[in-house]
Amino acid sequence: MVASTGVTPEEIKGALLGNATLKLLNAYSRDWVLPLFAEHLEHVDGSVSAEWFHERVAEALDQIPDWQGDRSPAEHCRKWVESRWLETETESGRLRYRLSPHALRALRIVREIVEGESSVSGARLGSIAHAVRLLADMTSPDREVHVRRIDKQIEELQRLREEIATGRVRLATMEEMRQQLREILAMTRSLPADFQQLHTLIEDRHQSVAQHAMRDGPTKAELVEEYLHENDLLARTPEGTAYLGFSQMLMSTRQAHEIRDDVDQILEQDFARDHMTPTQREQLETMFATLLAAELRVQKSYVRWTASLRRFLTRSAHGRHRRLLSLADRALHTGAAWVARDPGARTLDTDILRIGPYAITDISQTQLWRDLGPQQVTVVVAPQAVALPETDRAALRLAAGTSRRAVSRTINTLLRDRPVVTGAEVYEATPAEFQRLGALVTLLDLAITHGQVNVSIGEHATITGNREQALRVVFPHLVFDRLIDLEEGS
Repeated sequence: MVASTGVTPEEIKGALLGNATLKLLNAYSRDWVLPLFAEHLEHVDGSVSAEWFHERVAEALDQIPDWQGDRSPAEHCRKWVESRWLETETESGRLRYRLSPHALRALRIVREIVEGESSVSGARLGSIAHAVRLLADMTSPDREVHVRRIDKQIEELQRLREEIATGRVRLATMEEMRQQLREILAMTRSLPADFQQLHTLIEDRHQSVAQHAMRDGPTKAELVEEYLHENDLLARTPEGTAYLGFSQMLMSTRQAHEIRDDVDQILEQDFARDHMTPTQREQLETMFATLLAAELRVQKSYVRWTASLRRFLTRSAHGRHRRLLSLADRALHTGAAWVARDPGARTLDTDILRIGPYAITDISQTQLWRDLGPQQVTVVVAPQAVALPETDRAALRLAAGTSRRAVSRTINTLLRDRPVVTGAEVYEATPAEFQRLGALVTLLDLAITHGQVNVSIGEHATITGNREQALRVVFPHLVFDRLIDLEEGS
């Protein structure tokens, strides 16, 4: 018999045995591992260094009475990575940890149990009713039905407006407000884990495609076809659907501003001060920024995937590199077979490397090149008393005013007063003498590294300068939501 959700008992049994989330909830060490994850990793934007987290693991182990385990903190972390509770990444050659989607889901399940959330509430039923109405509109091909429904909604809104204006509508009760708040937090709580799951899927498939490209040497057409196929598969996953929906909402600047304005209005009311916990206020206040950061990590993964494909397609010497790897592999295989058949030291009389006769006893001790250390270079600058021409001075000033450091400083100044700024806003805030094409190029360069680029939306900018007519330029929609390190942005 198949359950109403479409999941068979065999699939449920398989999940109990193989699902990493359920394994974590049932683990012997869950009593101290889950609190450790919640305290140090759950709310981290990105990842933490392995050294720092090993210290936190050691502190947690010291607080467990009569702990008899013999694993070191690094060995614990290695086991958690193998169990798919932690994920690793390398940054500047150093190992870093972040929670996996399975661990995030386990923490969400525990929090829902602790908070005593119920799926039966007026807020939840209201969300269901809205979703059902939206689905009814989507599935109906009759446009007249849509028009009649909208007319009815307009009439209901007008009647509600009159009742509110005349005071005939009661205000919401405190319990209704609490239910609606819990519904909002519950709906948004799963999105970071979904985005993290999508980020992991992208990284895994990126590595799979890259390994296939280097190992089997597919044609460029085959590689593009494989890339598009994998991208379509990602878009069909539940996590990919959530990501696309959220990204489309971000493209609507009006809708994003409305959500932030509504959140600010909620936090300014007495309800937020008197009936919301500090944790709930913080969750609501940082909700949009948290989701934006998670969406940005997914977008960067897509950008890295696309960049790898572009590098492969534009690399003309790929065939020669693949042939060199093949020849090296054949040479190593032949050498191994030779040593296995006739072991012992030997001397090569043939000048294979074209470096002269070389008696090789132990190849590991062979040194064909020696680093003589850094060379001393002396630079002498002859002073000139002649001042720079006025045109050169103007060019230097324009280069400084449109540099990455100058544009980054303008972005940081605007972000101190608002959570998000667009490329058009940054360009308008740039002094008029520096509103040139170089400033737009610098803006686009910074957005690729530190912001978001949406090529499906165009923005306009006017370039004046020393020209007879103003030049109107169309450039992609750029978004910045975090400060730029001036040292990094220079």
